[in-house]
Amino acid sequence: MQRRNEDMQNNKVLLTKTVRANNLLLQKPWLSDLLLILLWMAMWRVSGLMEYAPHASIWFPPAGLSFAAFLLIGPRALPAIMICAVASTFGENIIYKTGYGWLELLRSGVLFGTAHCLSYWFGASLVNLFIRRSGRHELPQVILAFLLIGPLTALLATFCGTQALQLGGIVTESSVNNIWLAWWIGDLIGIVVLTPLFIGAISRIYPRSGAWLSEMGLRQPDVENYGYVMKLVLSALLLILAMTATAQFHHQETVFSVFFLCIPQMWIVYTESPLRGAISLALLSTLTAIGIKILGLNDHALVYQFAINVLAASTYFGLTVPVLVSHNVRLREMALEDGLTKAASRSHFFEQGEHELQRARHYRQPISLVVFDIDHFKNINDRFGHTVGDNALLAVVTAVKQQLRQADMLGRFGGDEFMLLLPGNNLQESMQTAERIRLTLMQLTLHGTISGLAGSFGVVEIGSDETLMAAFERADRRLLEAKRTGRNKVAVSA
Repeated sequence: MQRRNEDMQNNKVLLTKTVRANNLLLQKPWLSDLLLILLWMAMWRVSGLMEYAPHASIWFPPAGLSFAAFLLIGPRALPAIMICAVASTFGENIIYKTGYGWLELLRSGVLFGTAHCLSYWFGASLVNLFIRRSGRHELPQVILAFLLIGPLTALLATFCGTQALQLGGIVTESSVNNIWLAWWIGDLIGIVVLTPLFIGAISRIYPRSGAWLSEMGLRQPDVENYGYVMKLVLSALLLILAMTATAQFHHQETVFSVFFLCIPQMWIVYTESPLRGAISLALLSTLTAIGIKILGLNDHALVYQFAINVLAASTYFGLTVPVLVSHNVRLREMALEDGLTKAASRSHFFEQGEHELQRARHYRQPISLVVFDIDHFKNINDRFGHTVGDNALLAVVTAVKQQLRQADMLGRFGGDEFMLLLPGNNLQESMQTAERIRLTLMQLTLHGTISGLAGSFGVVEIGSDETLMAAFERADRRLLEAKRTGRNKVAVSA
C-alpha cells in the first residue's frame, strides 16, 4: 500500500511538472522555437558524424524532424527551420574548411533552406490533406499516407536541395550526379525511421500542435519491460554479428544478411506496443549507422540504407495488422450482436433463424417464435432518463437468458422489442417459456428506481411451409393483441 501511494505521489509530481512546462511554452512561444532549433541542430550534428561522403550521410535525422514539424505546426515551423538550414551551411564551411565567404554561404544557406522547407512543407501538407479527405485519423490511414508521400517528399527535397547547392556554388553539376542517390536515401531513412518519434517530441515542444496526429496509436501501455529489453538485445546482437561478419570476411554476399533483422523486428512489432516497435526501429537503425562508421563498411552503405528502409516499411505495415484485426473483430461483433444488449442483431437473428428453421424441418421437429417488448418502456425513459432505460434493457436480456436453453436464440428487433427462436418447442411449450419470462420480469428491480417490469408476448409455432418473416409478422400481431387487451400477458396463435 505504501509503494502504491508513493507511485501515485510520483505520478502527481510528474503531471504537475508537465503542466507547468506546457504552460511555460504556451506563455513564451519563442521558447518552443528555440527548442526546435536546438533539436534540429543537434540532429544535424549527429548526421554529420555518420557521413561517408561529402553531403552524404547514412541517414539524415533533420529530414524527419522537419517533416514532423510541418505535419504538426505547418508554416509556424518555417522561421526556425530556415535558421537551422542557414546555420548548418555555415557549420559545413567550418567543419570542411571550404573557404567560402560569408556572403556566399548566406546565399547558399538561404537557397538550401528554401528548398528544404518548401519540400517538406509541401509533403507534410499532402499527408494532412490525404488524411482529412479520408475522414479518418486512424493508424492505418496515417501510415498509408506517410509511406506513400514520405519517400516522394524526400526525393523532392533531394532534387531541390542539390540544385540549391549548385546554384550557390557549393557543389558542381558532376558532384550532384554523384551524391543525389545517397542524399535521397539518407533523407528517406531520416523520415521513415524517426518521424513518429519526432512527432512525440514536437507535440511536447508545441503543446497546442496537431493533437490527433501526435497520438497515431503509438502510446505505450503499462507493461513489463524485461521481455522487451531482451528482444532488443537479441536484435542488436544479431545486427552486430551480421555487420561484423561482413567486415571480417569481406564477402559481398555477407552484407545481405542484415535483411534477416526483419524477423526479430517483426517479433517485436507483433508482441509489443506500436510505440515500442517504433523505438526499436530507431535504435536498430542508429546502431546500423554507427556500425557502418566504426567497422568501415562505407562501401556497403547503400545496401544498409536500403535494409533500414525495408525494415521501416515492414515495421509500419506490421503496426497496422493488429489495428486492422481489431477493427475486423469489432465489425463482426457489430454485425452479429446488438451493441447495447449483446443479444443477436436483427439481421443475424433472421439469417441464423433460417438455418434453424431448415434444420427443424429436416428432422421434422417443431420450432416456435416469441416476440415481446417491455410495457410502457417510453415512460421509463421519460421519467428516469435513457441511462436507466438502457439498464432496464440489459437487465431484461440477462433475466431472459437465464430462462433459455443453449439451443434457444435471443435477438433484439429494435427499441424494447425482442425475439426468441425456440427450436424443438411446440406452441404449448413456447407459451410456458414466455409465461416464465413474463413472471421473471415482474420480479426485476433496477437500483431501487424501478420495481418490477411488465412485458407483453406474442407466441407462434412456425408452420411447415411458413417463412421466418411471415411467422414474425404473425407473432407481432399477437403481441399487439396482448397490448390492446391489457398488456402484461401472453397471446398465442396456432
